[in-house]
Amino acid sequence: MKIKALTRHTDLFFSEFSGKIIDRGNYVVVQTPDNPSFHWGNYIIFSAPPGKGDYDKWCATYRAEFPYYSTIRHMTFTWNEDDSCTPDFEPFLKAGFELDKTKVLATNRVVPPPKINQHIQVRPISTDSEWEAAIQLQILCRKPEFDQTGYEAFKRRQFETYRKMANANRGHWFGAFINDKLVGDLGIFHDGTLGRYQNVGTHPDYRRQGICGTLVYETARIAFKDFNVQTLVMEADADYHAGAIYESVGFKVLEYDRSLSWWVPHD
Repeated sequence: MKIKALTRHTDLFFSEFSGKIIDRGNYVVVQTPDNPSFHWGNYIIFSAPPGKGDYDKWCATYRAEFPYYSTIRHMTFTWNEDDSCTPDFEPFLKAGFELDKTKVLATNRVVPPPKINQHIQVRPISTDSEWEAAIQLQILCRKPEFDQTGYEAFKRRQFETYRKMANANRGHWFGAFINDKLVGDLGIFHDGTLGRYQNVGTHPDYRRQGICGTLVYETARIAFKDFNVQTLVMEADADYHAGAIYESVGFKVLEYDRSLSWWVPHD
């Protein structure tokens, strides 16, 4: 199956490295058995949005395609957008799924953000202590619906992949430092042509200081120079202010993606 969305195509960089991708013809299964709590490492991409009767079919397909779960605690579905279809989201929403919309941004050149933070040093993280600081910052910046214990387990496994990819010259994890304190971080990984941003975050105590825009801008310059990529891609929640920051340094909205996610809430 051809995957149309640029963001889904670049998502597969990580699954190709540490997981498994299975093309079933009318859908693609993405598996990461080593990180089973990773929602976007264990999901299905369908050829079209859900239609009438697809709720039961899609859920049954998920259960069949992920036999390493003794109990299904999360399901994530996405699809190739098709304007000729009339999606039927109602059964999913009634069952507790969330319908998310994100915007996909890309650029082949960047410009300085309106507000440059002159106090940060932007560089790849390298030492064990810096990698640990990045993990802790990601945990701190998690969405409130995710509990710390489960999220930390997922994030540590995810960072094992990021570090292996960095060691294989497939990209870097970058930090924004003030006096050796990590105040912002993100990843950029690539296939030689396309580069994909990952998990842009700023420490809550250092927000609204131009750190995010400066970090995205400076790391893009490094990626174009050192990775020789032609295009950089990132994804942002459609209604989140971060998208405007990315656009301020030269990223343009190319498309919108939607997905359905369900998970068992923690106590």
